[in-house]
Amino acid sequence: MHTFISGDDSMVEMGRDRAGESRAEVWGRALLLFAAFCGLKALSAFFVFPPLESASVWLPSGLTLAVFLRAAPRRWPVYLAAVFAAEAMLVPLYGDPWDMALLWGLGNCLRTVVGAGLMRRWLDGPVTFSRPREVVALLLAGGLLGPLPSATLGMGAVALLGPEPLSSGDFWRGWVGWYLSDGLGAVLFAPLLLTWSAPRPVPRRQLEGVELVGMMMLLALVAHLAFGLPEPRGILMSLPYLCLPFVLGAALRLGPRGAATAAMVLGTFAVWHTAARRGPFGVMDATLPERVISVQLFLAVAALSTLILAAMACDRRRVERQQRLLAESGAVLAESLEPRETLPRVARLLVPELFSGFAVWLLEEDGRLVPAARLGLSEEAEGRLREDILQLSEPSRRRLGPEGASVLARIQHQGRLLGGLALVRAGHTHVARSRAMAFAEDLAHHCALAVENAHLLGQFQSAIQVRDEFITVAAHELRTPVTALKLQLQNLQRPLRQGAAGESVLARFQAVSRQVSRLGRLVEGLLDVGRLNTGRLPLEREPVELGSLVQDVVERFSEELGRAGCEVVLSLQPHVTGMWDRERLEQALGHLLGNAVKFGGGRPIRLQVSQWDGTARLVVEDQGIGVTPEALERIFGRFERAVPSREYGGLGLGLFLTRRIVEAHGGTIHATSQPGEGATFVLELPASPLGTYVPGPSPWPHPPPAGSYPA
Repeated sequence: MHTFISGDDSMVEMGRDRAGESRAEVWGRALLLFAAFCGLKALSAFFVFPPLESASVWLPSGLTLAVFLRAAPRRWPVYLAAVFAAEAMLVPLYGDPWDMALLWGLGNCLRTVVGAGLMRRWLDGPVTFSRPREVVALLLAGGLLGPLPSATLGMGAVALLGPEPLSSGDFWRGWVGWYLSDGLGAVLFAPLLLTWSAPRPVPRRQLEGVELVGMMMLLALVAHLAFGLPEPRGILMSLPYLCLPFVLGAALRLGPRGAATAAMVLGTFAVWHTAARRGPFGVMDATLPERVISVQLFLAVAALSTLILAAMACDRRRVERQQRLLAESGAVLAESLEPRETLPRVARLLVPELFSGFAVWLLEEDGRLVPAARLGLSEEAEGRLREDILQLSEPSRRRLGPEGASVLARIQHQGRLLGGLALVRAGHTHVARSRAMAFAEDLAHHCALAVENAHLLGQFQSAIQVRDEFITVAAHELRTPVTALKLQLQNLQRPLRQGAAGESVLARFQAVSRQVSRLGRLVEGLLDVGRLNTGRLPLEREPVELGSLVQDVVERFSEELGRAGCEVVLSLQPHVTGMWDRERLEQALGHLLGNAVKFGGGRPIRLQVSQWDGTARLVVEDQGIGVTPEALERIFGRFERAVPSREYGGLGLGLFLTRRIVEAHGGTIHATSQPGEGATFVLELPASPLGTYVPGPSPWPHPPPAGSYPA
């Protein structure tokens, strides 16, 4: 038996219908089947109950059922010839007539064709007993219907061609024993071969092989004790129940493979000891046929119950794995807003874990479906599935094709087609189950969300680009008349200052000039926003002394500070220098000083410049209305405001531009404040000693006295 399983690279390989398979290979497999049939028939002779000379478990029935389930139907005639030849040649060796051997061989062939044919018709794909319906199909086709022709022809041959006539009672007792023997062989031995020769339906756990060997050894020991007692009486008759924990544990822990192995181990010891008239079934107060039927029914119920429990546990783990992979697929799709990058990763998650092939297409603007990911499918299969997707009107559909059983699903959002996907299981001969359709629809929904989000992002980015272009164009367009207006005002200012007009006219002129300057600053701010949005904020670095820069900005704001009634207190450390863009830093300080004037009118403003450990530090402190703690970080955002616009004007760009200017220089800015207690803005820049920079005479020949300004 071991030679049969491993001699052809496993029975899975035997079941493949390869195009390049030669006749020599086919006949070689048939010869291997012939040898295995002969060996198992001899092994079944150890489970014979005298004087009936009928095996209680006919192992060749499980062998032929497993082989025919794995083999392509067009190879069946060759393998049937091998089975018929084995039966026809072996029966005479046991002293039976040739005509009886021919009928027994025909019965064995019919049993295999009926059992395997019905199971292949009811099931699709390789039989691994990982689904309850596979166990039910084994019971109906292999255990109940398949043995009917073999038991009928077998006992009919004995009744017609045997050396002694049979009574009606003997015939039916023999028929039931034969029937149960063939069915039990299929139920016990076929699952063992099919589960061990097929890929595992669930991933293998660490040390699973060690656990299997240990559990089977314990089961063998307990079964030997339970069925091997010479004359059990009383409570000892219930010892076989001790085997149930090990059998059920193997089903739950080790799946169908463990269940089939446990059932075979249990059956071996039960039949062996019962044939030797030991154990509960061997000494029971009944006739010999009744004992045989009792142990057969016990083993059939135990094997089928174990297999169905393992299949249910395996099916539950499969559903859990599907849900886990669906959740992982959704997480992968949410990682990026570019579906063409995430969909191939989803394909690698599903193939071959759940499906043998996966394809997804996205709809282009011209109405074409363009492949976004494909795995496990040929170009021809992908082309056929794509054509079917284009004709799909419902959310999903099942189909059978040359590539196998597949599920097609529309990727759609609010009825609008965005693409489609296909999930394929190669080698399946039946349409996919409803569970696969539900999985495909859920996955299509995740894909639709990802595609729609990417589409919305593209629209949003386009709108942002249009807005930025508008801001840039509008700022340039506004700059031209503002510049011309400023020049005209400058030209008018000279005669007004020379006394050509009254003081009232001059005051009005200065008010208009201030508003024009304010409008100019707003236009420059909008232009800078456009530059930042496109990633461009040019800096023209030059040697700059920070204290001198602060003095210039304060002087430029002197008129505005005087109107607001704000006294400026300066604490400036000399020779704080760096390679900076003077105009940009003046712009940043102007925004900070303008905010201090706006929100702290009538109260002093303090400015401090210092340097420590290569970092220049500029502090602007006011005593205005302050900022709430939750708004301290938000105020540096674009168009963000900490107060209502109806109370304080402005576009909300000053602090945004200030932070970007500081960060462009490699520095940082942060603020501290409490409502009603003013605000402190700390601006830090990388300083550097400038050998080429010669500072002019400083108005502060000595550093400010210690404690004149709080650090």
